[in-house]
Amino acid sequence: MSHWYDTKGNPCYEVEKKKGGMRPSHLGDARKHGWVPSATSVWGDVIARPQLNNWIQTQLMQALWAELHSAAFSKDGGFETFEKLARNKYSKQQQVTMNRGTTIHDHLEIYFKGGDAPRENMFICDTVERKLSDVCGNSNWVAEASFAHASGYGGKIDLHNDDWVVDFKTKDFPPEPDVKKMVYDDQGCQLAAYNQGVGGGRRLLNLFIDVKTGAVLSWEHEDVGRFQEMFNHALALWKLIKKYDPSFMDRRIL
Repeated sequence: MSHWYDTKGNPCYEVEKKKGGMRPSHLGDARKHGWVPSATSVWGDVIARPQLNNWIQTQLMQALWAELHSAAFSKDGGFETFEKLARNKYSKQQQVTMNRGTTIHDHLEIYFKGGDAPRENMFICDTVERKLSDVCGNSNWVAEASFAHASGYGGKIDLHNDDWVVDFKTKDFPPEPDVKKMVYDDQGCQLAAYNQGVGGGRRLLNLFIDVKTGAVLSWEHEDVGRFQEMFNHALALWKLIKKYDPSFMDRRIL
């Protein structure tokens, strides 16, 4: 699902349906209102992500393997039944993973806005704060600020201040995690887009969070200029593919 922002940086993720209720916003709504796409939507629409695709394929194969040995498949038989059961299992696994990551992000937002984060993830919140203190020093963090950039994209940043932009990635760590194996160019491009979106001049940091143990690993993306150029080329390609250029006059930050 694509995310959209108005030119003041306000999220416009949903619109009202004609018969009441809400639905996800799409490109047609953006054209009508002059909204800009999120940085992650731009990148995801035009750039292949082989590492993510490999992970998705692995998850799907694991779901297929589980259903292949299930009692339901043995009873009913037939590929269509097998495929339906496996895809349902995969969808449920994906939803659990996404919900778990969203919950941790939500609790970190509460925590860094000065609220009382739920006890279930307080250890993770404390560990993230300690890691940030070790890497970045004591800083005044702004949580979940959204923006719209004049070149025609927007976003919402997990954390930023005058020196850093930070993005959280929730994962299931292997027994002996190696942070270098968790790092990909698309993460650096996302952060570079955020950095550009709030005026530039900041350092780029990913924090990888183990959802099982609460362990936190950090990675600073140092090739800021290359990542920014990669994202801007992707943005230009996105505009050509979509036949839509949402550029406007000035940058807005909320």
